[in-house]
Amino acid sequence: MSDVKVTDNYRTNPLCLKPGGSTVKAIHEKGKVFVYDKVKSPGAYIKRINTDSKIEEHGAIVEILINDISVWTSGSGRQPWEI
Repeated sequence: MSDVKVTDNYRTNPLCLKPGGSTVKAIHEKGKVFVYDKVKSPGAYIKRINTDSKIEEHGAIVEILINDISVWTSGSGRQPWEI
């Protein structure tokens, strides 16, 4: 898997520019892993990053980790943002 740390210049929420919060890793079915740091509301953030364009390019999200702890997998029967 190749991790891509999403840098501040790609972030649109001003809260994501402030220190603190959680680190969210979104693992896509084609192996790409996007890492977002300084996330204050992980559930809301995951809903926002689960976009059609990312799914088309990288496949659906198959696992979510928050602070390196797996909190959701595609077989859980829940939506990724329902953590």
